[in-house]
Amino acid sequence: MKIVDNPHRQSGPLAPAAPFPSIDAEAPQRLLARCPAAKETPLTILNEAVPGIALWVKDERDRMGLGSFKALGAAYVIACDAAAASEQPDDTTLTARSYITASAGNHGLSVAAGARVFGAQAVIVLGTSVPEEFADRIRDLGARVLRS
Repeated sequence: MKIVDNPHRQSGPLAPAAPFPSIDAEAPQRLLARCPAAKETPLTILNEAVPGIALWVKDERDRMGLGSFKALGAAYVIACDAAAASEQPDDTTLTARSYITASAGNHGLSVAAGARVFGAQAVIVLGTSVPEEFADRIRDLGARVLRS
């Protein structure tokens, strides 16, 4: 693998410590092994998708109850905070912390889920156009929802 400088990468006072992407797959695996809500997700075969071809799909709908693999990013960051705070993170590790974000979708779910798993508070700011049913999903994860 060759590492090259990206001339478009933000530098200066806004991102002085931006990390390079990691190729260390074992680091997130170790973190997930310590997360009380992490679990493998199943592969599902869809025989009818393309006749004569077996199509396997990784089914992420049940991961942390979020319904989308895209919703893992913020929960992963919160899990990293918990791992930095304790060698054995659990649902009380981050009770003194709060995570606040504005979101119209999966990011808010991810913040709420990550905070819940490790005992932190979450506040999710949703726009007025976001359906109330989605706000209820976030509240069901224990987060406070504000509208703007």
